[in-house]
Amino acid sequence: MKKWIFSLALVFSISVTDSPIQNMIAHDHDVPPQRLSADDHDYLSPHAVNSGYLSIKGMQLTGFNKEGLDKLHYSFSVLEQVVNSEEFKDRVINFKNSKGERAFASNNGLSNEEIYEIFMEGRETLQPDTAGEMNFYLKLYNKSWSKVIGYTTPDTNVINLNWKFFKNFKPHEVASNLAHEWTHKIGFGHRSAKEHDSAPYAIGYIVGDMAEKISQAKKLH
Repeated sequence: MKKWIFSLALVFSISVTDSPIQNMIAHDHDVPPQRLSADDHDYLSPHAVNSGYLSIKGMQLTGFNKEGLDKLHYSFSVLEQVVNSEEFKDRVINFKNSKGERAFASNNGLSNEEIYEIFMEGRETLQPDTAGEMNFYLKLYNKSWSKVIGYTTPDTNVINLNWKFFKNFKPHEVASNLAHEWTHKIGFGHRSAKEHDSAPYAIGYIVGDMAEKISQAKKLH
């Protein structure tokens, strides 16, 4: 489990240290996350993997108006419900990449279950002592010409969110984006914005899909 800390340098080896890791695709629900079925040979039972509980914490939220904060807090609530579910565990540990393998792209040499365990430990690279927490330092900015939804850099806790997208995003889309960017904060990257089976993208898609279903169910009650 310790080797993931050392591998952080490898995650960002394709760019200079302070280059932003960007989530550039606004709507990629046409790339649904795949997973092995219980009948597949490589399927791993969720009961075989330990999981703790992750609390979502908005540590510093900059540039948001009341409406934006309300959306954020609702997204936090849904995100916390998703990541602490058995379905999320199942979908992450049994994620199937574009080659049909039970593995994420750009996985730092780690298995799906190891990535899940790191995710659920909640130890951000720059905040290793905050176990059991997804800590969000969010800053809103506005670049109307940009295709970038959000970005972060490995030398800061801050995740920057583009108002151009955030203002129109539904809570499940915000939750998806937050999961994507936070996965960078625990040491995982992607070679490009097209590497949809990397951990940040795939986990973001899983969260978005599950969060959307939860939001729809709440509206029906």
